[in-house]
Amino acid sequence: MPEFHDVPLDETPFAYEDTQGGEKDIPIISLTRNEALFLDDSFTLMIEREVEDQRITAMRPIQMTAALAVPMELMEKIGKAVVFTTNPDNGDKEYELVFDLSELLMIREIASSYIKIGEEPVGFNLKRKVCAILYGEEVEQEKRDKIASILLKDIDIDLLNTKVTDERKRNSES
Repeated sequence: MPEFHDVPLDETPFAYEDTQGGEKDIPIISLTRNEALFLDDSFTLMIEREVEDQRITAMRPIQMTAALAVPMELMEKIGKAVVFTTNPDNGDKEYELVFDLSELLMIREIASSYIKIGEEPVGFNLKRKVCAILYGEEVEQEKRDKIASILLKDIDIDLLNTKVTDERKRNSES
């Protein structure tokens, strides 16, 4: 498999994607009202200036209120989350979304762990949700590898000189 940095963002498989064509469970992020509003306040729309210019810029200046210029698709997803979570008929229900890799990385960039809205640690919660999707499976594999290493540390097996015999064959010869 190619190195992570060698694969374009839209072609990088998630941990939930089977490289043989199937898919496992797709990770869903549930956004609270405060998380949706924070993301909406932190993003601005990425636009192209003019055909001759070919530079991409933001609708409003990048500053503390709009920390990152993002594509229209991400703005639409966050906009839907804002509409859903601020609708009084939905109470405190969270809005569920699926993000692609580039969108997750954008959210990770602006989700500073110290950001709170009221008592809700919005930045921490978003960073935790995103990093769990991006790196959670690798951390679990590292834990399994460590346990296996501890369990197998005292076992000395010479795999090159080991012969595997069929138990039935040995029993029939005796």
